[in-house]
Amino acid sequence: MMTKCFRMCPLWPLHIILLYVLCLAPLVLMAQHIHVAKPHQQPKQLKVAFGPEMSEKITEGETKIIEFQIANMEDFDDRGSLEVEVATTDPHIASVQYLGDSKDFSPNTNWTGSFNLTARFLGYTKVVVRLWGNISISQNDSKELIAQSEPGKVAVIRKTRAIDKAFIYTIAILVSVAFINMGCMLDLEIVKATLKKPIGPAIGFCCQYIFMPLCAFGLAKLFLANNVALQLGLFVTGCSPGGGGSNLWTYILGGNLHLSITMTFLSTLAAFAMMPFWTMTLGRLIFAEGHIVVPYRNIATLAGGLVVPLMIGLAIRRFFPKVASVLARALKPLAGLFICVIVGFGVYANLYMLQLLDSMVLLSATCLVLLGYTFGGMAAAIMRQSWPDALTIAVETGIQNTGIAIFILRVTLEQPEADINTVVPVAVAIMTPVPLFILWVLQKCVLSRFGICVVKNPEEKIICPVACIEDGREQHNSASVEKLLPNNNELPVNVKVLTREQLRRSKSNGFLVTSLT
Repeated sequence: MMTKCFRMCPLWPLHIILLYVLCLAPLVLMAQHIHVAKPHQQPKQLKVAFGPEMSEKITEGETKIIEFQIANMEDFDDRGSLEVEVATTDPHIASVQYLGDSKDFSPNTNWTGSFNLTARFLGYTKVVVRLWGNISISQNDSKELIAQSEPGKVAVIRKTRAIDKAFIYTIAILVSVAFINMGCMLDLEIVKATLKKPIGPAIGFCCQYIFMPLCAFGLAKLFLANNVALQLGLFVTGCSPGGGGSNLWTYILGGNLHLSITMTFLSTLAAFAMMPFWTMTLGRLIFAEGHIVVPYRNIATLAGGLVVPLMIGLAIRRFFPKVASVLARALKPLAGLFICVIVGFGVYANLYMLQLLDSMVLLSATCLVLLGYTFGGMAAAIMRQSWPDALTIAVETGIQNTGIAIFILRVTLEQPEADINTVVPVAVAIMTPVPLFILWVLQKCVLSRFGICVVKNPEEKIICPVACIEDGREQHNSASVEKLLPNNNELPVNVKVLTREQLRRSKSNGFLVTSLT
């Protein structure tokens, strides 16, 4: 029945062909306006010779006129109208401005042109010369890339600024003054006792010169596998312990200042042997050529920079005890000023470094700092060190001497690669104080709620229910007598009584801690 109905159609069976034509008609009309592109052809090689100025390094903000010559223009004389273009692969690093008419040349001869090269920012980029030809498609002109030159390398170096020198001199002055104040607080008898039983320094040495280099090497291979120079930067930073800021942070957080100064000095001396050892062993696996320069002179200068201010402070303590007492009390605000200057002035002076930071560099730097603090503290806890000593060892392990690391990179690598890769120690320096600041806030805001009191220096006359030793004699803090002995010269029940040995240890640790029950 259905078949009979279809056959009743007067166009049957031509209606099928008609429907097919009606479907194809729009496609045919659209195809008339569609140009079928020719298969894409790779551009030919353009033989370009750049002037000698191209191989020279250019300083940020500087502009040079670069000449170039195209040697094989006769290969393109059959392509009609041609146009030359000069461009950089990264205009953020350097930009170019073509001089003259890009169409004014004869294709049958060697053609010479020139362009302005302006340095924008520290780094590397490339200059390429392209030859474009005009083609006509349905009366619409378009450009086709005919040939392209081999890229010419451009190196942009950083301009020396007065603020860089001002930052270095400011830090040197503040560090010297801070170490003079530390010398006023330093007790040589306690240092001698520490050296006779150097458990703390031995733990710190293993953490600083065994764990940290291996940790830095592993993090470099894990996070910075695609950049050998950045790997070297992280590894060298991990091999450079003993930052001067560790002493200030130890004091602020209530650690053992005597142990901190002793460890800093010993780690600086150990750097003469340990840094060459690591850079010539694991360092060779990163930097195949092995051209790593260990700055012995700078390490010696650093050691002298630690000793001389400390000796001045010890002399003041010996001959002018009242002056030493005043300077000792000024150490805490001076330490705060020092840290503020490093964070504020340092970030401003090295603001350009923030543009070089990427997620992998920041992640590797953060992991290095956190693992240093964690491993140092855990190693000290396993060896049953007191809380002040464990805190000191953790701080000394986590804080690296980024100044030495930066110097090693700058004398080892050429510019601008040296400046580019100092972003690694700079990232470590940025992340170093973050966990310590958080711990300081916890001490101030959290621990005090649980009745934990910290006295960093008995001379500060802080009211605290503890006893202390001063000049070898057991006595109570004068400002705490009323709190300690309120009823018939008897200690209140909520004050933990310290034995003479505990008092001696508390004095050697630099502060007293009591837990109120």
